[in-house]
Amino acid sequence: MLNSPMRQGTLPRVSPIYRVCGWTKFVDCPDSIYNDPAIRNKFHNNTVVNSTIPLATIKPFMNEKADNTIASPMDIQYRNYYEEPNDYVDNGEVNIRGFIQPMQTLLLDDSYRLIEGLIVDSINGGVGFRNHSGPLRMGLGAQWTEDILFIHPETACTQTNLSLHFSISANYFYKHDNGYMADDGGFANLPTEIPEPRFDGLDDDWQNAFGEAPDLQRRSLALAWWNNQLTARVLNISSSSVGDRYTSEFSNYATLASPGSIQISPMNGWYLDSIYKKSASAAAVEFASYGRRCSGFNDTDPSSSSKPYTYRYDLASNWTQQLYTCASSMKASVQTVTFGSNTTNTSLDLGDLRVLAVRPKQYSEDALPIWAIEKVDGYRIHDINLMWGLANESQVDEDAFEIRRTAELYLPASTHDITFGHIYDSFAAGMAPGAAWNSVYEFAAAIRGIAIDFIPSGETDYGLTLKYRNLSRTPEGTAKIMNLIWTDLMAFVVVGTKTGFEATTGSSPASHTKSKRSDSALTILGTKAVHKMVRSIGYSDFRYAIPAFIVVGILIFSVATATVFALRKSLSYEILEHYINQTSMGRTASQLLYPGIAPIDASTKEWSRATRDLILDVPRPQSRPKKRTRPRLRGRRGHSSPSASSGASLLRVHKEMEMENRSQSHLSAQSHYSASRASSPHSPYTIHQFA
Repeated sequence: MLNSPMRQGTLPRVSPIYRVCGWTKFVDCPDSIYNDPAIRNKFHNNTVVNSTIPLATIKPFMNEKADNTIASPMDIQYRNYYEEPNDYVDNGEVNIRGFIQPMQTLLLDDSYRLIEGLIVDSINGGVGFRNHSGPLRMGLGAQWTEDILFIHPETACTQTNLSLHFSISANYFYKHDNGYMADDGGFANLPTEIPEPRFDGLDDDWQNAFGEAPDLQRRSLALAWWNNQLTARVLNISSSSVGDRYTSEFSNYATLASPGSIQISPMNGWYLDSIYKKSASAAAVEFASYGRRCSGFNDTDPSSSSKPYTYRYDLASNWTQQLYTCASSMKASVQTVTFGSNTTNTSLDLGDLRVLAVRPKQYSEDALPIWAIEKVDGYRIHDINLMWGLANESQVDEDAFEIRRTAELYLPASTHDITFGHIYDSFAAGMAPGAAWNSVYEFAAAIRGIAIDFIPSGETDYGLTLKYRNLSRTPEGTAKIMNLIWTDLMAFVVVGTKTGFEATTGSSPASHTKSKRSDSALTILGTKAVHKMVRSIGYSDFRYAIPAFIVVGILIFSVATATVFALRKSLSYEILEHYINQTSMGRTASQLLYPGIAPIDASTKEWSRATRDLILDVPRPQSRPKKRTRPRLRGRRGHSSPSASSGASLLRVHKEMEMENRSQSHLSAQSHYSASRASSPHSPYTIHQFA
């Protein structure tokens, strides 16, 4: 939206993207232009490195299809940045470094949310990279689909069956002497067999035990075993029963706890007094060492394209806090997103766009996408953030890149020690996903409210308190909490610059130089096929259509019956015409009053010519008398006899008179008719009909 914090807090795009390599000191990145000693000797102390990412590294990820909407590594950028020169990078030139600017949290959302440069999955966690655009003046709106690159967090948690307990005083300050740990089975039922892979140094294969797709559930289970084992060692527990309480090492725990919030820390044992006070350094080293081993790598290991990123943490919640151990990673995939737009005017706002559906892109077995991960020699994990992404196979040098055909890719390992507070270049695709997990897992147990690296704990937001409380009841819900926090941090930090119209416009938004953005001006990017919405009527419940179905059935039956009669010729048109003519009111009255005026089977034209001059008078309606009387026949001699009470009787008398050729009466429009008939040669009588 034009006035949203996310839009106003997003800086204009700049180019190019820089990558800096080295940990204890700067080193050249692969294919650096300063690899030539003759060039290097021109700079002070021969230590200047170049941060420009060479074309040879970028080219495999460049997709030249005009309608491509899948972001490349160069289309993922930091939302905010600052400029800073470094004497040992690019000969002191000003370079760009990303940084985190906390904005509106999306943790309470439960839908797909469109923000500046991203599609945020607030249901299960994840971000999709898209520089938003949409059609204008679509009347009722439009729908269309695009393939979008997503990064999804993935977490698996295991309940340790240990719970931490504390209480608060009347004035809401935390007591310092009432914390304890309860054995809910974590000590009493701890297996004696060490889980595989062993993290105790007797098995050196722990660094290569999980392959390209990390088994996160297996890692979290192993970490839970080691956490309980090391805690029992500090508490000098040789045997325990379910329900036992331990207080000797938990007098300070209440200072770390916070009602209504979650507490996050690495596996470091800081809930134990001796480790919290740093008097048990050996135990603290063991906790940290085994926690690091659960990730499957040390930062000093050689960098490898086949080693995925993972991390671990301890989580507790509320007054009685269950302790979980978890392992996390992140993976990239392509999702097919259905967009809807209700833009009916000449301006475009994110509020006019919406996500209707998101589903994994479907591939056949012989058409799986090709991912490439940069291969490097001589670099350790903390020295370099590897290039990765969907690749153009024809452009990939297999000596420089590892190729994988798979629907999803676990991102390569990056250092554990970089958080969003320590970003030193602008290569967001390589650093940001791992730095987000490091920021979540960074020591935060002793920080209340907004924890280190701006992690919302829930203490200052009751909505988050309720959400965390409900989710933290199960390991699966606890994993979801962590995935959503990772998503929230990524939404603060990164944007996507891919529009899908780069081939049309001739340039990418990522390549634009820094400039002021005009919210009132719109850029026409190109054309794209969309489904325009139109009005239609449909039944949501077909029970309401039953009357219509009945009418349609009757109509079909009638048409079918008429068709059968027509085909069998059992009822011809001439017969139908004859019956229609003979039953018409005009012919009936004319034949009755003027017999023989025309042949009975005369056509319509013949009948019209023969009877067009006839006048058929119609009696005017008379008001009904208030008191009905029975019509009587009155003779001149004073006799009375019953007579017909309808016009039909009169017509019969009239007809009899015509047939006997005795007299002829005239039918008029009067209300009173009379007819004479001699009952005998000497005594005629008159018939009167009263209305």
